[in-house]
Amino acid sequence: MKLIGGSPLSRSGLTSGINQEENKMALLWFDGFESYGAAADMNRVTDPTFYCNNTQFSATYKRYGDRGIAHNAWDHYLDITMASAPSSTTCVVGMAIYFNNASTPSISTPFLHLRDGSGNMHVGLYADADRNIVVKNNGGTTLGTTSGVTLNAYAWYYIEVKAIIDDSVGQVIIRIDEAVVLTTTADKDTLNGSDAYVQGLRVQAVFNIPPTLVDDFYFLDGSGDAPHNDFLGDIRVDISRVDGAGSHTEFTPSAGSNYENVDEEPGPDSDTTYNDGDTTDDEDSYALEDLPAPSGTTIYGVKSQITVRKTDAGARRCKIITRSGGSDYLGDEETLSDSYQTFTTLYEDNPDDSAAWEDADVNGMEVGIKVTA
Repeated sequence: MKLIGGSPLSRSGLTSGINQEENKMALLWFDGFESYGAAADMNRVTDPTFYCNNTQFSATYKRYGDRGIAHNAWDHYLDITMASAPSSTTCVVGMAIYFNNASTPSISTPFLHLRDGSGNMHVGLYADADRNIVVKNNGGTTLGTTSGVTLNAYAWYYIEVKAIIDDSVGQVIIRIDEAVVLTTTADKDTLNGSDAYVQGLRVQAVFNIPPTLVDDFYFLDGSGDAPHNDFLGDIRVDISRVDGAGSHTEFTPSAGSNYENVDEEPGPDSDTTYNDGDTTDDEDSYALEDLPAPSGTTIYGVKSQITVRKTDAGARRCKIITRSGGSDYLGDEETLSDSYQTFTTLYEDNPDDSAAWEDADVNGMEVGIKVTA
């Protein structure tokens, strides 16, 4: 099972995203942390916004692919906040997690917070001294505790949590490696305040047993159609990087061929290499490398990603091109800044035929940019 992240592209690129309110998308975000060399790269993303407090990015921390993240002290964390509230009071979060410490955990702080748009925690997941998962609401009331399934050190687990946010009929369900390990009764108070949506998340180290490693993350709500509105299972997030020229080559490269200036790994290199477009309707697109093996697994979503800035005074705008089946699909128009920003377009299904993505679709697609003003 896969979620595919697009390649980071550099400068005078253009970008866009699907309007999630208008399209009622259930899959809000996914990340394998492959396209960030450091916290500054992740903090350029515009929706969701991120705050990295000592988050470390390295191949050392990966489960699959190139990279993962680590929090090396209990107060190190990553905050993720969507630009707008989701369409459902049900949310589902999945992530691979690894506890690189055999000490006894302390239940002092949660390693996963489900939060509203203002950063107030509705529900938190903790690890107790026996390495069970304990679910508490913001008032400190224990809503449930797993039994017989412990989070041992030095092993990857895929944890998924489904929460219904309500002050009287709230519920929390937890799965580990696709097996249900906790289902609370549907009479819990999971609501903190009056905002019954999970718009933000915090992932941090378990108290007293850092470092905590995280990879292959997804976040969705309960709106929309199956399978994107419920547990996705133990997923893997892959990245397809630029490896050739695409159908549009109207930008001016800083050197060499256009695609060679947007194939940085792991993240963009600012103004070291770039492609420049200054005329409205100029387009540049790039072919992507094939997906890594194994092939033929379910693809739940594809994310086109591009990093771009304007280079002079005045307003400039652009859109991301996602090219599939020989046609260009444009995301929302984005207004550029003098500083680099990373924009994304997330597609649950292939826009060319509105069907689920297949390996051949992703292997044949292009990602690019169009100057719109």
